[in-house]
Amino acid sequence: MRLRRTAAAALTLAVIGAAVTACSSDDSEASVAAARSSAYAALSSSSAVAATSAANRPIPTAQQLDAQIKAALDPNLPDSDRTDLIQDGAAFKDAIPDMYKALQDHPRAVYGVKDPVFDNHDGTLTATLSLDKDGSGTDVRTTVVHFVYLDNRWKISKNDLCGILRSADYKTTACG
Repeated sequence: MRLRRTAAAALTLAVIGAAVTACSSDDSEASVAAARSSAYAALSSSSAVAATSAANRPIPTAQQLDAQIKAALDPNLPDSDRTDLIQDGAAFKDAIPDMYKALQDHPRAVYGVKDPVFDNHDGTLTATLSLDKDGSGTDVRTTVVHFVYLDNRWKISKNDLCGILRSADYKTTACG
């Protein structure tokens, strides 16, 4: 987002500079062309930085995000690995027994991240999570879920995880 603003500001300044130059008494095609060229260079440069930045953050597929959420609920996963999958995950350490209880209370539950996954170009992703608490397919709920890029990995948003837990009638101090 900051990159876009910087590019827009550079382009705006260059266009204003070109307009001022065009309106001055030393009106010349060369100075207008130079200002235009400068504006396009600034825009291209910021686009290249944005592309490089995005290239450093590989966008996971829905299947990869789904596997990540399911891994967070795997009882064999060490708690520290589990909390690493959640934004502000350390706050959820005490909630882990509640997550297991939710799974035990709904052993036929079917849930998962579905395509498409959207890159919001601000260090977050948006995807859809579906939940069928009894696995019957008659009461499937969906919600938008966000992932935040922190510590070189995509983590489920704390706010979204809290929303999911609240919708399943589970309370935790991590969610306030």
